[in-house]
Amino acid sequence: MEQVQRLASICTLQDEVVPFSTFGVGKSRPTNNVTVLAPSIDSAAIDRTTSKEISSAGKWPGLLERVRGAAHYIREVEDRAQEQELRVQEILEQVQADMQEASAKVQDAEQRARDVQVHASKLIQAAEERANMAEKRAAVAEAWLIQISQTIETEFVIEPAVPKQTGTISK
Repeated sequence: MEQVQRLASICTLQDEVVPFSTFGVGKSRPTNNVTVLAPSIDSAAIDRTTSKEISSAGKWPGLLERVRGAAHYIREVEDRAQEQELRVQEILEQVQADMQEASAKVQDAEQRARDVQVHASKLIQAAEERANMAEKRAAVAEAWLIQISQTIETEFVIEPAVPKQTGTISK
């Protein structure tokens, strides 16, 4: 609030009528006058402001050096951030390449597994077919063996052997 009052006292405006030609706009004087608002001059306020500016003028080189230091620091931070961003981009690209390579390997392994499964299925089916054929041949052979056995038993009747009598004298 104190600063507002001080500024108000420095910048109090007063009306002053100045002819239009005073501004060098034209040679003929118009009938209208221009109202110029100008701050009133308070010499004590000017002296205080001037002495403050003079005493703070010694601070400008230090302030300028701090601004330069801050700007240098900001550039360094931006450079590091840019380097890190580039590194992150490189890592991201490498990860993407690794993922594509891994995906290709997985697809290749899956394809080989499908191929092995198809081949195994074919081998199993062929083995089952051979087993079925062997079972059929065994059944046919068994049927023939049964017929042969029955034929032998019916066609070749073997009577039990009777003891022959020889010319022996009996007493």
